[in-house]
Amino acid sequence: MGGGLWIGSNLFRKKEGTPPSQESQTLLIERLAALGKMELLRYQVRDVVRKEWSYAVPFTSSRLLMVVAGEAMVCMDFDQVHVVSLDWERRFLRLSLPAPVLCQVKVDPRQSQVYSADFSVIEWWRGGEAERVREVLAAAQETLRVRLERDFPRSAAQAQAEKLLRRLCEEMGWKQIEFTYERGPKG
Repeated sequence: MGGGLWIGSNLFRKKEGTPPSQESQTLLIERLAALGKMELLRYQVRDVVRKEWSYAVPFTSSRLLMVVAGEAMVCMDFDQVHVVSLDWERRFLRLSLPAPVLCQVKVDPRQSQVYSADFSVIEWWRGGEAERVREVLAAAQETLRVRLERDFPRSAAQAQAEKLLRRLCEEMGWKQIEFTYERGPKG
């Protein structure tokens, strides 16, 4: 009689602990947080830069025309992903993703080429040709960063993030997965 009572009490006892949907949400959030800030896209960039310097001495100026090459990387911080809604019974999940951001722009001096250089006697006398090239490379990197910040391929980065997260969520048992996006700093 004691064994039947034990089985009956265990069958009809209310299970304690976290419901499956909360456990699923916690596990999902832990896995997403473990991804951290991840690179989604890496692409090559090229630009033509022209710079001119004038001096107080008449007829002395320097000009530099350069093809600048480098790479840009687009990232998303998966720590910022939020669960908007979930229904474990229907295996439905809706996630809010942060906007992708341009995380790095690097100009590669070895890949960049001076196309035309016309340095004045002043530059030659001071040995400033190399310094002028470094100055143009640094300015080009900042110009590229500002331009790419405005124009990088957000939709391609979002598609890459969705592909990655969809695969991760499906491995965890979710069947229907939807994504929404938070607005980035530039809309």
